[in-house]
Amino acid sequence: MGNETHSWSRFQTQVIQPKNCTHCGACVGLHPELLEFRETSSGPLPFLRRALTDAEDQSLALAWSVCSGRGVPYPDLLAYLNNGKPIDPLLGTYRQVFTGYASDPAIRQRGASGGVISRVLIHLLESGQIEGAIVLRQGLHSPEAATPTIATSRDEILAAAQSVYAVTPTLTILPEIEAFPGRLAFVGLPEQVTALRMLQAAGHPAAQKVVFVAGPYTGTNMYAGAVRAFLRMQGVKDAIAITSLQWRAGEWPGYLQVETADGRVFKAQKFYYNYLIPFYISRNCQITPDFTNEATDLSVGDAWSPQFEQAGGGHSVIVARSEFAEKVLSSMQQSGELTLESIPVNQALGMHGHMLDFKKRGSFIRLAVQQRQGIPVPDFGYRPEKIPLSRWLVEVVISGSFLIGRQAWARWLVSKLPMELVGPTFNFLRKTWKGLSKPTKRKGLAEVRFVEERGGDRWQEICSNTPKI
Repeated sequence: MGNETHSWSRFQTQVIQPKNCTHCGACVGLHPELLEFRETSSGPLPFLRRALTDAEDQSLALAWSVCSGRGVPYPDLLAYLNNGKPIDPLLGTYRQVFTGYASDPAIRQRGASGGVISRVLIHLLESGQIEGAIVLRQGLHSPEAATPTIATSRDEILAAAQSVYAVTPTLTILPEIEAFPGRLAFVGLPEQVTALRMLQAAGHPAAQKVVFVAGPYTGTNMYAGAVRAFLRMQGVKDAIAITSLQWRAGEWPGYLQVETADGRVFKAQKFYYNYLIPFYISRNCQITPDFTNEATDLSVGDAWSPQFEQAGGGHSVIVARSEFAEKVLSSMQQSGELTLESIPVNQALGMHGHMLDFKKRGSFIRLAVQQRQGIPVPDFGYRPEKIPLSRWLVEVVISGSFLIGRQAWARWLVSKLPMELVGPTFNFLRKTWKGLSKPTKRKGLAEVRFVEERGGDRWQEICSNTPKI
């Protein structure tokens, strides 16, 4: 068998070495006896536990088929999920769009924005529509790390509230899903959700247990080391253990809060600690064009607007994509569990214009540069028909800042500067750059045309792949 037909060889040459891995966890979750994740400078990556026999290598065929690091056949996948309904090029398929929040103030405050996903999971669990929810929980086994787990109670769901801004493979939990006796909801990032959906299309028994999929809007994520870099700025040595970590503590929009073993507590406003992004941003979020989590039943993001920011309390933009999600939201609105207000799509898109551009145009620019260097790129089944030169020039600044930020000397330098200086300075630069780049980044974004590219046989490969359980 030549290397070109070896599954693991293809993982190495087309996904791992080109840094296309999305860290979704599907490959390890499908084959924990053969593969394991190890932390690297490029995030958690799959490694062989031992040399594979030919039969074991062939058993990786399903993992290869659903690998989101190869890309995602979005036109086929969304048609499969939504029965061919029209798809908005920026938002994806939707039935209704709202702003809102959990009516219970305690749940609302526990969430990253309005507590909507947590409240929906609790409703599904307590109404008997699911028996458990797959969530990511910070500090379950280690204060510094997040762990995928199956929550089976209200308290366990709330313990997993808030966002986690650290790359964490979630589909490593597939063996636990397989062993779980009941229906499940799943909460994940776009690359995790699409891998799960591809497993469902392939008929994987564990994936079929998931009857409801929710997820946050996902802009940028960070590699391990970001929090330690923040602490070094406060003079905390790496030898001092972290005892508690909350990415968005307190009232919306929240703040980073880190407690250490010597009894100290460190805080930074969300827009201040975002300075870490250029230094620790993960590669996968730079080359994934899905910002609004298009393959979910329900996706939720921060409702950024002057009105909501002034009101405080936490407000979400909520996209019901499936009939199931639409019915759940309607029921919860009628019962008073959620406070919802229907809004037009253009209002929802306006709340996230910069990040939609970062994903829907910026990702394809970055992929084009990668491809011109002769490096394999993921295939998403579509691309923008045309990206203006002005947007390419803006990308020089964006990608240039990431290129500089990931250098060891740049990380060392920023760790030596006081947070009181770096946080406000970064926030000022962020606002200034958004103002300067806004005309170019948003110009024509709503009118951008996307061209489908269904030349490959990826979808057929997924649907015809017989799972080996």
